[in-house]
Amino acid sequence: MKLNNHKNVSFLISGSGSNLLEILKKNHKDKNFKIVTIISNNKISTKIKSYVSKFYKDVLVIEHQRKLQKKIFYNTEVIFSVGYMRVIEKNIIENFDIINLHPSILPYYKGLMTQKRMLINNEKYHGFTIHKVSPELDDGKTISKKTRKINTKNESELLKKHKRLEHQFVYKQLVNYLLN
Repeated sequence: MKLNNHKNVSFLISGSGSNLLEILKKNHKDKNFKIVTIISNNKISTKIKSYVSKFYKDVLVIEHQRKLQKKIFYNTEVIFSVGYMRVIEKNIIENFDIINLHPSILPYYKGLMTQKRMLINNEKYHGFTIHKVSPELDDGKTISKKTRKINTKNESELLKKHKRLEHQFVYKQLVNYLLN
């Protein structure tokens, strides 16, 4: 699944970036798109910084970015929010193609603590949604979803299963999006 015309992608993260690291590793091997910028409102993990400095030397890495500005997305065609825990400014939404990885099956469980709320409500399935970013929180058009049956009542176990599901499918879903 190779892209003939590589798109330029920037990433937004807030946490440890385990999904981003998986994406970086798979894209280094497959070379399906060009990574322009990685931006976090927090510190970026040493694992990601080491991987980028070794395999993506021309990628701009920005930590502790409190406010997103158009100029930091220079030459970006798609912004992928992968665990970015802040509301994206309206002027960025209006000027860029932005997609978001949300850790629930939207439209259910928008916002935070999705797995905990699913367990409290005895849901049968968990999963993730990749959707277009709109001014309303977790409300943009759905691009893709992946679901699995919940077979635990333990939140940390469900979180681990959820991360495995994301690590298995998010890269492929991103490449599919870039192809269309």
